[in-house]
Amino acid sequence: MNTSSSTKRKEHLNKLIEKARSLSLKKKIAITLVLVLAIAGTVFLVKDIQHKLYTRAYKVYCNEKLIGVVREKSLVKDIVNDIKVESSKDYGVNVNIREDKLKYEESHAEDNELTSKKELRQNILKDLKLYVSAYAIEVDGKEVGIVKTKDLAQNILDKVKEPYIKESEDIKVEDIKFVEDVKIVKKEVPISKIQEDEEVLKFIKKGTTEEKIHIVTKGESFWSIAHKYGLTVKDLEKANPNKDAKLIHPGDKLSLIVPKPYITVATYENVKYVEKIPFDVEVKESSAMYKDQVRIKRRGIPGEKEVKAKVIKHNGIEVAKEILKETILSQPVAQIILKGTKELPPLKGTGSFITPTRGRLTSGFGYRWGRMHEGIDLAARVGTPIKAADGGVVTYAGWRGNYGYMVEIDHGGGFKTRYAHCSKIYVKKGQKVYKGKTIAAVGNTGRSTGPHLHFEVRKHGVPQNPYKYLGKKYR
Repeated sequence: MNTSSSTKRKEHLNKLIEKARSLSLKKKIAITLVLVLAIAGTVFLVKDIQHKLYTRAYKVYCNEKLIGVVREKSLVKDIVNDIKVESSKDYGVNVNIREDKLKYEESHAEDNELTSKKELRQNILKDLKLYVSAYAIEVDGKEVGIVKTKDLAQNILDKVKEPYIKESEDIKVEDIKFVEDVKIVKKEVPISKIQEDEEVLKFIKKGTTEEKIHIVTKGESFWSIAHKYGLTVKDLEKANPNKDAKLIHPGDKLSLIVPKPYITVATYENVKYVEKIPFDVEVKESSAMYKDQVRIKRRGIPGEKEVKAKVIKHNGIEVAKEILKETILSQPVAQIILKGTKELPPLKGTGSFITPTRGRLTSGFGYRWGRMHEGIDLAARVGTPIKAADGGVVTYAGWRGNYGYMVEIDHGGGFKTRYAHCSKIYVKKGQKVYKGKTIAAVGNTGRSTGPHLHFEVRKHGVPQNPYKYLGKKYR
């Protein structure tokens, strides 16, 4: 009995012990679980902190535009410095970059989200202007050009003055300056605004960079070219100061842009020169000459005087002059002109002819070199007067093919005379002339082998031998 009770008590005690053990294990598990969770949370927190530290980055903005994402700001600064150094070498001037246009914003990014150095450099060059310290030439406050250095700017201004510094034994330049307010101003400008010095010089001289060229063709002159483009000859000469208006040839290039320079160069010169003194003209009457005739009996001779003066010029053109001293070198000699008083002969044909000019007979009337020569040739110097062989009406005065400059006169009675190869014509179609009236001058125009007068007499349109009308001299 006692043994059985003892066994039961023992079994019950073992159950209680097991139960206690069971409760203790759960608590242990619970505690262990709490510890595990606590440790895991700490690890996750640490990892999160580490991740944030490792992915820290900056968004880079230029002029409010996103140009890249970088891990460190120093990368951007290094790129900017590299650009400065390389650009300074390339352009030969100190290049600056407006880094105040760069803005940074803190951010996070994985490695694959970062902008490469190459791409970032390209974006900086694209969106951030390169600036340099340069020198601008200003005229009355207006900027007309920007160059790299102050010496280049000064050299340009010296070249603007250079053409007007023309000194000689008789010309002394006392002062030279600009009429306008011209300054050289140091400026911080984008590198793209830097200009070549020759380009700036041309712009200052012409007032424009526009170019318009005409290539001279055969037969053209300054007058015809100016007329073609609506310019004056004076304007065309201004546009081509190095060209002689009388000596242009096919293929020559002429500028059609009339210069309007931004800068006016004023020169103050002491000059010495010889000036002509005009001669007086005396008119005397002559009863031996017709009323429409005038002849110089004595040619006038200008006198001369030496002048010393102060002259102000603007771009080489005289604008003011003060005479300091005049010395007479020679007195002028008056010109004497004879004016006819004799009444004019009848302005119609008389039926007889006079020799039209003084000259040597070089070719007669008739066949010559296998063809008909319809007049006679009288050789004389160019400019020798040609007179009307008889009175009549001018029916032609001008250019006529092989005849060159020609005059034709109708004398009535079916007679006409022709005067060819003239150098000058003094009458016009429809004008009435008398016998002996000077109508032209000997020349060498048209189909001619030398200076001479080709003279024809025609009756009812048929060429006549002039010999029988001009007396024994030409028979």
